[in-house]
Amino acid sequence: MRNFKKILAASAALFIIVLIAFFSYVGSRSASVVPILMYHSFQAEEDKSTPYISVGIFTGQMEFLAKNRYNVVGPDKIIAYMTGIEKMPAKTVAITADDGYYNFYKNAYPILKKYNLPATIFMATDKIGTKGYLGWKELREMSDSGLITVGSHTRTHPWMPSVSVDEGKLWDELAGSKEILEKGLGKRVDYICYPNGGFNDLTKETAKRAGYKGAFTTNPAKKSAINDIYAIRRIKMSSKSASPLILRGKISRYYTWFKERR
Repeated sequence: MRNFKKILAASAALFIIVLIAFFSYVGSRSASVVPILMYHSFQAEEDKSTPYISVGIFTGQMEFLAKNRYNVVGPDKIIAYMTGIEKMPAKTVAITADDGYYNFYKNAYPILKKYNLPATIFMATDKIGTKGYLGWKELREMSDSGLITVGSHTRTHPWMPSVSVDEGKLWDELAGSKEILEKGLGKRVDYICYPNGGFNDLTKETAKRAGYKGAFTTNPAKKSAINDIYAIRRIKMSSKSASPLILRGKISRYYTWFKERR
């Protein structure tokens, strides 16, 4: 019995050592990976055609980040951390929203202002001013606030790998949308998000040539390096992310690493 207890204690100690080593390894690999939350629509009722989050859940999540003093950053800081220009502080997170729905301005923006949390919204320029989408008035107001960064979501929201067979069309979607936003906002637009996370090497090269400092996608698994600033990973948020425990797990530096290896 005494020998069994010794073996059990040694096994437990070995397990703890291995566990510590494993999490240290994952932590070092993810030291510059900013957990970036990806939202779409902010509403009270479910729209099954669009990923959504209720206003109540979003409010609770932003309150959690503010009360727990998370380092909420914009895209310039994300690039600085990923490229090693700056060391990423603990509890760093970023907030993004795709498509440019009007309910971002109506429902999410007031909450972000309340807690003074920066965010980035990616706008498909052909949708500006159409039903259900943001107009120039709202985009300028949010951009001028200094709290919201406006980025491109291309012109027509296409699947980029299909568009890339036509380099003229690819350039129009990437550089054309950038030019439209810069003219409408009166300032530089440095970031783009690939619609539905679709990209290939030519898409990335063209985004860089068009003058973007970085490009965002969804979670591209092993298709690109974890520090690739033209394929920046993000974490999908929806009504299923209501639990504070789920939120805490998703914004840990380990989540992306584990997700890619499921």
